Amino acid sequence: MKNSIHFVGIGGIGMSALARYFLSKGCQVTGSDTQETALIRELREEGMEIFLEHKAENIHDDVDLLVYSQAVDTMNPERQRAQERDIVQESYFESVGKLSEMYFTIAVCGTHGKSTTTAMAGMALEGTADPLVFLGTKIFEWGKKNIRLPKKEPDSFLIESCEYHNSFLNIHPNIIIVTNCEPDHLDFFGSEEAYYEAFQRFAEQLPSDGILIADFSQPKIQALFDRMMVQKVSTHDFLERVPELQIPGLHNRENAACVLALFHALVLPSDVAEKSLQKFQGTWRRFDRKGVRNGVQVIDDYAHHPTEVRATLSSLRGMYPDKKIWIVFQPHQYSRTRLLFDDFVQSFGQADYVLIPNIYRVRDTDEDVASVSAESLAQAIGEKALYTESEEKTLALLEAELGENDVLCTMGAGPIYRLGEEFLRRSDQEKEE
Repeated sequence: MKNSIHFVGIGGIGMSALARYFLSKGCQVTGSDTQETALIRELREEGMEIFLEHKAENIHDDVDLLVYSQAVDTMNPERQRAQERDIVQESYFESVGKLSEMYFTIAVCGTHGKSTTTAMAGMALEGTADPLVFLGTKIFEWGKKNIRLPKKEPDSFLIESCEYHNSFLNIHPNIIIVTNCEPDHLDFFGSEEAYYEAFQRFAEQLPSDGILIADFSQPKIQALFDRMMVQKVSTHDFLERVPELQIPGLHNRENAACVLALFHALVLPSDVAEKSLQKFQGTWRRFDRKGVRNGVQVIDDYAHHPTEVRATLSSLRGMYPDKKIWIVFQPHQYSRTRLLFDDFVQSFGQADYVLIPNIYRVRDTDEDVASVSAESLAQAIGEKALYTESEEKTLALLEAELGENDVLCTMGAGPIYRLGEEFLRRSDQEKEE
């Protein structure tokens, strides 16, 4: 293992988990990113030196490994300096892939539900094992961290595995859990067929004694994986055995069924999993109850795909059948908004009001930005939707229009959660005044 590791883009949710792992192994860890965040502050407090600008001089003389996020290209000055010094460079998933070769690896993949399922499984496995767990979110039970560090050398490695850029193909799995599979990231894959093929290629990386866990009652799952010559466990067989959960929605019961199927595959006691699932409180930004102001319940959710939007709204309507539900939706990527436009338009049926302040730009070209707008999406959704131009104007409208016992849900994979936090913070200001 390298002694001094530098992370370019250390503030990413996956990158920071890997940095924490190496720090726990006694490595010197430095990193860089572009802005100060709560996560960056946490990493500093844990002992990492972090710079808020990408510069060649951030690379110390003793650095012997540079790990970079998917968003960092070869022209980054730190990567350029590493190349000049012949420092080994690895992407996040290349580095994680090497870890997966060291341990019995359980990989959770799928279009939706990866983070929640990984968190549920990690908590349940704590009852019988000592796993290393990497999450794409934070979990309350682990001190709001995105990693579970084992007490000793881990007996297994549980990791959330992302399909974007075929990143999960770097992982060497012994067990794969597929939560579900429907087209996404079409800006990279280009077609639905290429997206599905990536999941097939990942499943083909299982060894002959590997295990594939998925809902084989679904025709698409059958079509993708039925011919694979590995042990298969269907999550559908465990859905009725899911206990009462603290988090709402059929999609979360399906996530929990994945955990019960995993325990069955590993021949572990199901009652341990069931008790853990009953206690599970959810994760950061997944139906995250932020607080109440003047009777208004404020919730935040990471939903940024039409299926996720519908699932979250179904949960909201089930919990609050007689209340007005206000959604502040920030689409994630212009390209995703354009490619899934019609599906997004049909996703907000159970909302009373939909406010769209902007689209969060990430990995988008100028052509992507010119192809669609927040205003055009709001117009297409219809009378219940409004383009609100900015987050400040959105807040002003909410201040004026929200009534007692209404529900406000911020929704999207970008920083829109801050709007709900600001709405609650202004309540605290009012009390002080």
